[in-house]
Amino acid sequence: MEEQKSKQNRNAISLVLLLLIASLGFNFYQWRNHANAVVEYTNDIDSLNTARMDVDRELQSITLELEKYRGIAGNLDTLLNDANNKIALQDQKIKKLIAEEKDKTKLNKRLKEELAELRKLRDEYLDQIDNLMAENKTLKDQNTSLNSKIDSLNEQRNMLQTKVTTASQLKVEYLKLSSYKKRNSGKFVESVLAKRTNKINACFTIMDNKIAPAGDKMVYLVITEPGGKVLMGNSKAQFVNSENVTVDATASQKVTYTGDKQDVCLAYENDERILESGTYNVNVYVENTLVHQSTYVLK
Repeated sequence: MEEQKSKQNRNAISLVLLLLIASLGFNFYQWRNHANAVVEYTNDIDSLNTARMDVDRELQSITLELEKYRGIAGNLDTLLNDANNKIALQDQKIKKLIAEEKDKTKLNKRLKEELAELRKLRDEYLDQIDNLMAENKTLKDQNTSLNSKIDSLNEQRNMLQTKVTTASQLKVEYLKLSSYKKRNSGKFVESVLAKRTNKINACFTIMDNKIAPAGDKMVYLVITEPGGKVLMGNSKAQFVNSENVTVDATASQKVTYTGDKQDVCLAYENDERILESGTYNVNVYVENTLVHQSTYVLK
């Protein structure tokens, strides 16, 4: 009896040990499955975070890479504005995807697809930018060449204009200067003494010029005494010369120029004998241009 009872106890203990071992094995199995699930979940989360970071970095990188071409040309700026709009739409699409997609695996896959789409978008716009910059360079080179040709034509035109202006400028030759004293009878006789002189006469020829336009021309005589003052006789006038300086004229006369030679005489005249001995400068202007210079000496 005792022996049978002892045997039953041993069997019970064995059963308990078997149950305990089975329980431990099941718990170990459960723990391993849980641990694997945790690792897989952690890996999924890490992969998802990496995908999100890659997308964010790509968005920023594309924007910076494209924006460095802004300001080069108007057509490039228009293209960049279009690119920014598409990138903004892509960004909104990605944010909506992250908010709505609950399946981490699907979300991770979709984010990688969007990343590939962003890179494709970047490459497409970089190709368009490259093409536009090449076109702009060609246009710039053509414009530079055209401007060079225009500058050359303008230079030639200016040279021709200068030649025409020079050729059409009237010339004065054969200037003859004479000084006179006035007698009581009113008659003028030649004199070379300054203190006896009442009149200085300048006669000259305006040369023929078929290029110069015909019409009325103002001719001015400017006689400057040794002290530097312009002699102002009975006929007084002023004009502005080609250097935009107002000049006092000793005498002036309007002539009708026809293109042929024309003799003209102008004179300084004063009833008082106020002239000093020395060298007098004599200039002749047609319109506002100095056309002849000479000197005259009174003793």
